[in-house]
Amino acid sequence: MTREDRKLLKHFQEHERYWKPKTPKGVRYNPPRRRIDAHSLDWEEEDPEIRAVEKRPRRKPEPPSTPGLVIGVGPGACTVLCRGEQLTCRPFPGLAVGDRVLLDRRKIEQILPRSTTLSRPDPHNPRVERVIAANIDVVVIVVSVRAPELRPGLIDRYLVAIERSGTEPVVCVNKMDLAESESELAPLDPYHSLGIVVVPVSAATGEGIGELLEILAGRMAVLAGHSGVGKSSLLNAMCPELSLETRSVSEVHGKGRHTTTSSQLYEMSNGARIIDTPGIREFGLWQLGREELHGHFHEFDAWGGECRFADCTHTHEPGCAVKQAVEAGQIPRARYEAYCRILGSLLG
Repeated sequence: MTREDRKLLKHFQEHERYWKPKTPKGVRYNPPRRRIDAHSLDWEEEDPEIRAVEKRPRRKPEPPSTPGLVIGVGPGACTVLCRGEQLTCRPFPGLAVGDRVLLDRRKIEQILPRSTTLSRPDPHNPRVERVIAANIDVVVIVVSVRAPELRPGLIDRYLVAIERSGTEPVVCVNKMDLAESESELAPLDPYHSLGIVVVPVSAATGEGIGELLEILAGRMAVLAGHSGVGKSSLLNAMCPELSLETRSVSEVHGKGRHTTTSSQLYEMSNGARIIDTPGIREFGLWQLGREELHGHFHEFDAWGGECRFADCTHTHEPGCAVKQAVEAGQIPRARYEAYCRILGSLLG
């Protein structure tokens, strides 16, 4: 090594700390490795390992999710209509008949946004919403004149839930073959005055079945009501090929017995899609505030603004124009009493 080379080496050693990259104390510096392209090297012979890597097939992209319609929800399983095939899938949290979903093979990945929902609080946990049906156009409130007896109170609760859901209500009065006179339908007069369609039918004789089918043609509907009112019998009358199981009302306590244990969607020949749901004993209202209840009783609209107090509950306040209209016969007393019952249940 010449004298000049020794001087240059000494210079590099003395100034090494200025050009060496700085790293945190206690961390070992690992300079980035330069990626070497195998094709840029001058290989005498092609390496078989490199050739194997180059010829490895690329991974195929995942197939897109497939849309489906939930047509049945039962204990531990659900049925989804996908490309004309009915698939049995594991249940998805919060799933309801009428939901549109995305499937990956037989696994539900996502529930698509709903246009409408009919829901109520879970009977076992009132803080949880139980969706009865989704993406529906019409809710058919099925009642009966006898066996079990007509109970307008359930209709009043359903009407509140239906208006909040944005769907259309239809009251279907079944078992008209058991009625002795038309006066038994008098409790339904307030609903006529509200413009709600009331259809008297008989699943046993076929009376009114054609009218009901005409109303539901081409629409998604759900049958809802007490146990024993004949929802499954109505479906058999509208589509005899279904041959659904039916049961009579208990002779001991006069109440309906559960025949339908899971929700199921059926398609009629006129394009109507009807969801049959299990019968209920009580129907709660999901997240309904006391201050908004009177807004769902439109009989009060003409008089509510004339009350002495702006926050009048129409129950005990003096100068209540709604109570005065009830006494004068301008508001049906049955509807006012239904309002008071629901309000009392909200107050706990």
